[in-house]
Amino acid sequence: MFDFDIKNYPLLKLALPLICGIVIGWLCNVELLHIATLFALSLLAVVAGFSLRVPKWLFGAGAMGVMLAVGLFVIACDKKEAAPTWGEEKVACTAQLLEFPYMSGTATRALAYVVADDVAVNNVRNAGLVNVYFANCVDAEALRVGENIRFEAVIKNPSNAGNPAEFDVVRYMRVKGVSGSLFLPIGSWQSVGVGELTLSMRALALRNEIIKMYERLGFEGDALSLLSAFSVGEKRGFSQDLKEAYANAGVSHLLALSGLHLGLFYMVVAALLGFCGRSRGGIVARELIALLLLWGFAFVAGLTPSVLRSALLFSLVSVGRCLRRDSSALNSLAFAAVAMLVISPRLLFDISFQLSFSAVFAILLLVPWLQELLGCEKRGRVYNFVMSLFAVSLAAQVGVLPFVWYYFGTFPLYFLFANLLLVPLATLLMSLIVLLWIFTPVGFVQSVITWLLSLLLAFMNVVVEFVASLPVASFMLPAVSVAGACFVAFIVVLFVYGAVCGKYWLSAFALSGALVVAVLNIFVFDKPAKSDSVLLFNNRKSGAALVLPAQGGAYVLSSIPQFDSDADRVLQPFLERENIAPVKWVENSYADSCVSYSNGLLSFAGVRLQMLVDDCWKGDTLQHPVDVLWLCRGFLGPVDRLLEVFPAPCIILDGSLYEGSRHRLLRECKNAGVGCVDISELGAVRIVGCNESFSVETMRGK
Repeated sequence: MFDFDIKNYPLLKLALPLICGIVIGWLCNVELLHIATLFALSLLAVVAGFSLRVPKWLFGAGAMGVMLAVGLFVIACDKKEAAPTWGEEKVACTAQLLEFPYMSGTATRALAYVVADDVAVNNVRNAGLVNVYFANCVDAEALRVGENIRFEAVIKNPSNAGNPAEFDVVRYMRVKGVSGSLFLPIGSWQSVGVGELTLSMRALALRNEIIKMYERLGFEGDALSLLSAFSVGEKRGFSQDLKEAYANAGVSHLLALSGLHLGLFYMVVAALLGFCGRSRGGIVARELIALLLLWGFAFVAGLTPSVLRSALLFSLVSVGRCLRRDSSALNSLAFAAVAMLVISPRLLFDISFQLSFSAVFAILLLVPWLQELLGCEKRGRVYNFVMSLFAVSLAAQVGVLPFVWYYFGTFPLYFLFANLLLVPLATLLMSLIVLLWIFTPVGFVQSVITWLLSLLLAFMNVVVEFVASLPVASFMLPAVSVAGACFVAFIVVLFVYGAVCGKYWLSAFALSGALVVAVLNIFVFDKPAKSDSVLLFNNRKSGAALVLPAQGGAYVLSSIPQFDSDADRVLQPFLERENIAPVKWVENSYADSCVSYSNGLLSFAGVRLQMLVDDCWKGDTLQHPVDVLWLCRGFLGPVDRLLEVFPAPCIILDGSLYEGSRHRLLRECKNAGVGCVDISELGAVRIVGCNESFSVETMRGK
């Protein structure tokens, strides 16, 4: 039986209280005085632990207390640095681009470090990372990493739209350290030259040159996207369909440069350096050259957290080989986590950090046990190779299950089959990439390798699309909260620990607990009764409504035609989370047993909702009493005249209204004494109908 004892992993025991301290400090505001007191008392316990007159556990408790205090301190410093927000006034700024601009919808986007001129107001930010959106033009496309620009603009602080099941932009930007965003129209900015380039900027410049080399060699489309993602970590060229195919096949890790890629690179380089021999000097020379090339590869990949973690882990293992000592991979992983979290504690809440470390931790813990369980040492090489791939794929999926469930709510059914096919191909792909880089000056050899790479890339994409097209390739999991994800993680850890350590009663207890909770959730706990309702989403481009009959299904309504509307983008997360189907678009002059819609008037569940997007109503001399007026982009007013034509007790201002129109309409509604709901401020709202009565509820955070 595979033996696992946490006492053999002291760095792992220190990493856990550090993580706890960061989590507590992220959720709560802990005073520095309290942190200092905890640190001092814990340090005294550590010093006292060296004495033979005190219990042995005192030293361990003190060390854990020190790491807990360190976690609280580093996250408190990080929060203090991120606390100030940008002001609401237009300011003159200088910004240096930290990456190459790229097309993002209708704008060109780049991350920049922005410094505002002459901002000395207390509690107002004057510098920070900002997402800059340029109106598409030739000058914006010509910008390069490290270039400085001057402009005057209002920098918007991060905010969520308030739609149900939406992506949490505020949390994401906080984790990434981005303090705001701004849009620059054509002619509103000017370049003032290239500034001093940092190490990461030089890495991005080199990565861009490598991608240009791929383009010169004839790679394009999906083949270029896969090659760029796999070799240098550039994923922005991937089509959405291909991204979804990789996710549904359970092999999206091939697109995120991490331990798999660095491991394959390290393996290929070590094989090419086999001529160094097995003497002590040869081993040291091989490991040093391999490490130098490995960190060069990490540099080209942009030194992202997952790449840094992997490079640091391989470095520790390599140093252990040079010293001919057994370097514990789990201790090395814990050391990498501690080092990265002390430098940047917010990384703990980055999804890539969570997925990366949980997958590697599960692989290091479970693979030896699975290999022993499958009898890999007693069979042939082919069997051992296949079973090892099986073990690694299964262990990684077990490790990331709680995070994938919480963030994505999907599970790839054929992930084992896909990994058994694609990981060997990924090994061959990395070998060809290394050879391509080595033989770049040799034209004929480079042409042969390019041809082989083109075939391999096309074949891999075909395999992924085939697996993703299989029936039920990916199925939706029930939505879980943070508490639910923590419960899933607890069950997984309990089951794995019981299985690995031979305490099968723990594994049985974990499975029983999960089964009991599932049964209670399905058959015992009361589900909220569904009612007829209309959801009005906060969408800046157009009005977006979702009509939900109590008996199931849904109707989508937009203030602009279906094919010109982006309502699907706003509604889709909620539809997927709630597993709502079928969905029908409602056009003008539509009627069935549930919904009637004509000339902007929606009748549903006894509620009459009038949508207005222009001023054509002004010529109407008849009264049309309605329950709710929904004013979208294009409506100008005035409100008092509107109420003469459409008497209504409630007016809803859509998020698509221009800022000036919205403020004016708010004043007019107040003067008219009519109830007004501003979607751009409150977020999405739900109108719940019940015959002749209805209520309007906010949906923010639901």
